[in-house]
Amino acid sequence: MFTKIRLILFMAVTAFLLAACAQPQVVEKEVVVTKEVEKEVTVVVAPERIDITMWVFGSEGSAKADTGELWSDFYSRVINEYEKQHPGVNINFFLRGVEAGGTTTFVDAAVAAGTPPDIYYDGTFRIQKYAQAGLLELLDGAITEKDKAAYDPGILSVTTGPDGIWALPIGTGYVAYVINKTMFEEAGLGDLLPQEPDRNWTTDEFLKACRAINDPPNRYCTMFFAKTPSFDTSFNNWFGGFPGCDLYDKEKQEYVANSPECVEAMTFLHSLQEEGLTVPGPSGFVDDDQDGYWKRQEIAMTGGGFWYNGVTTRGLEDGSIKGPMEYLLVNYPHKPGAPPTPMGTWDPHAWSVFKQDNPKKLAVILDFINYLQQPEIGVQIAAGWNEVSVRNDALNPWADDPDWAWVVPVVQKYGAKNYYYSSGVPCNYNEVRLAWAEARQAFWEPDADIQQILDDFVGQANGIIAECD
Repeated sequence: MFTKIRLILFMAVTAFLLAACAQPQVVEKEVVVTKEVEKEVTVVVAPERIDITMWVFGSEGSAKADTGELWSDFYSRVINEYEKQHPGVNINFFLRGVEAGGTTTFVDAAVAAGTPPDIYYDGTFRIQKYAQAGLLELLDGAITEKDKAAYDPGILSVTTGPDGIWALPIGTGYVAYVINKTMFEEAGLGDLLPQEPDRNWTTDEFLKACRAINDPPNRYCTMFFAKTPSFDTSFNNWFGGFPGCDLYDKEKQEYVANSPECVEAMTFLHSLQEEGLTVPGPSGFVDDDQDGYWKRQEIAMTGGGFWYNGVTTRGLEDGSIKGPMEYLLVNYPHKPGAPPTPMGTWDPHAWSVFKQDNPKKLAVILDFINYLQQPEIGVQIAAGWNEVSVRNDALNPWADDPDWAWVVPVVQKYGAKNYYYSSGVPCNYNEVRLAWAEARQAFWEPDADIQQILDDFVGQANGIIAECD
């Protein structure tokens, strides 16, 4: 009995001691668990997701002029790098506009539906209508003072209004005229081409070469297109060879294309069709059609030269052009007795941003624009358009290119001119371009009344801009 009592007492004391010793372990476990919970809460907090829509003028399958890389592949690389550095940012990229004939139809429809892209890259002549309508954000906050100091002030002024920068320019370039040099040399006509160093020529010299090389329907001297407004500067550049002919007077803010000088220029161009020196039916062609005729070597020369150096180089590399084919960039012809034609320029291509209602999203967009305009990326975008960067701290992608080595001294000697005639147009510029395309379509009719067509266009165009506030 005594033994049983001792055993019970021993077990009770042991249980008490074990309970006392276990208590601190419970407290310690609670502390550890609390710390683990706090750590997990910190890790699971994710950055706010920001979706950005970015449209770039172009078409699916189009490639950079300098490297031949697809634009879609190029922008995917650039965007992926930015997204890696900015978790939570998702940028949706699309190529838009070419299938609309170089118009802003896609963007206009999106604006009307209240769903424009957040970011839009295009020529400033198409972007400016949205700035004039008050639909764009100012981009002064997208660049630092150091960035701004690197920009060509003349180019930046094109996209700067009274309140600030409405589009941020990236690249600009020249138009020029292009000749299939190999075709002329193989025909024994190389001596008819413009001579070094400036490569200027008169309309009489042009006609002599044009008539000599023309061999329809196998090969035409040249080609025009007028179905859409796209690349109409290729046509307008001819006005520079007839002093006094201008589509628009920016000082008076009125269209003046019905002047005697313009009638003279248009009459000369129409005579090329009358003689059978152009591919028949310009009214039904777009600029892409001209690309095909050039690559098949069915035309000997045409406008838009700096575009065709890229087309030719890529075509020879990918086999879409059967060589040999050496091209020559020259100036547009000028009438006898007139000074050489001022070199045509492209309106700068630029980034723009549609109005935002989310300040956080706008801040990210401006940061992304800053990233895109940095010299190492901006120069790749400019080169893809056969352009040079508008920043003076960017590398020249064409430093060893003989075409650029030719054009820069020519521009310095004879000047340059914007044959898009977009400067000074108060509003509705793209509507005027559509009217000009219709006028050019009428102009190419065999029995066209050139004076009447130009009179009608001037009346219509001035009526369009008279609607400006």
